[in-house]
Amino acid sequence: MPQQFISLPCTGHHHEHDCVKTKNGRINVLHVADKFGVSGSSIHGVTRLFSWWLPAFDAQRYHVRLVGLRRPDAATELLKTEGIEVISLGRGRFDPRTLTDLVRLVRQADVDVLHLHGYGSTNFGILAAQITGVKCIVHEHFVDPSLPVYQMPIDFALGRLADYGIAVSQSVKEFMIHRRHIPEDRVEVLYNGAPLYTFKPVPRAEVDVERRRWGIGPHHRVVTTIGRIDTQKGGRYFIDAMPAVLERHPEVRFLFVGDGPLLEELKQRAVARNVQHAVVFTGFHANIPLIQSLTSIQVFPSLWEGTPLTLFEAMSMRLPIVSTHVDGLGEVLEHGKNALIVAPRNAEALAAAICDLLDHPDKANRLAAAAQARSTAFDIRKTVRRMEAIYEDVLRGERSRVV
Repeated sequence: MPQQFISLPCTGHHHEHDCVKTKNGRINVLHVADKFGVSGSSIHGVTRLFSWWLPAFDAQRYHVRLVGLRRPDAATELLKTEGIEVISLGRGRFDPRTLTDLVRLVRQADVDVLHLHGYGSTNFGILAAQITGVKCIVHEHFVDPSLPVYQMPIDFALGRLADYGIAVSQSVKEFMIHRRHIPEDRVEVLYNGAPLYTFKPVPRAEVDVERRRWGIGPHHRVVTTIGRIDTQKGGRYFIDAMPAVLERHPEVRFLFVGDGPLLEELKQRAVARNVQHAVVFTGFHANIPLIQSLTSIQVFPSLWEGTPLTLFEAMSMRLPIVSTHVDGLGEVLEHGKNALIVAPRNAEALAAAICDLLDHPDKANRLAAAAQARSTAFDIRKTVRRMEAIYEDVLRGERSRVV
């Protein structure tokens, strides 16, 4: 019996002549990720993106599900509590049965598009797409300075088979083209967004409770960094900047929000720098707007970066920002206009920039206002609308329509 295809009535964001025919009435998309927790943290940025993206898709037109290649973890359960449909394959990193599982799932679920995140997902996903004939999109989230040696020949063989590539910054696009071998005419930059409409200052009473929770008094000014506590995020340089800041501003308290493999090492570093009295390590925190509501300055001391989600949150919450000039951060922020930007691995420059904003509140307010105005370009709904258009394009075979 021949397959029955349904031409969907277009809704909302599509024009009738643009719509594609599908087997079951909606475009079935499978987002595939290696895992949802990383580097010892409860949840990583891409997982937070999934929790924002999936509910934002047009449910009449798209059925979007999430697949993890590994066993369920704490982040998997967190996604499920937020109503996200998650399928876990429970396979090891190099388990060849992953391919069989993925092919079976694609066929059983009538998948139209595989949207791939991570090396394992890309490797197995491109092969599964070749076997089943579905379309595949590779989504890269950062420039990996230590690209695994085994991945290089795999990318050389498989990169050209991807139907499309999405990069979260221009530097990531170059990485995808030159290191991951995805043809240039199939790769576009689509900056990460955030649900800006949800980021609103928290009531003062709740903020006061949170300040007391961490031993922060009403006279303290809070300088915060948010993210995984690992080498990439540059936390050691934040610690090293603290003595100089405290010398000029003893009223400052520093927050590390997040967890990761270097947590104990950084705690010891704080003791070695004699700043342990002024530093709070909160661990994983689910309520970022609450943390940002008690923050005076947010710092991004990263050594390399795509476009971290907390950047858009900080911009939307009108926070003064100090950032290193790396990759995606440098593409979104402009020194002296909406942030202060310093060289990476430079604790002295980091301390000077923090003190500059503490010393000049008018300047801090001006930069924060400009950052908030800039943040409107990164609404998660715009990101999702573009992804929907990409799905339509690749299903029509128009994979080189880069914008």
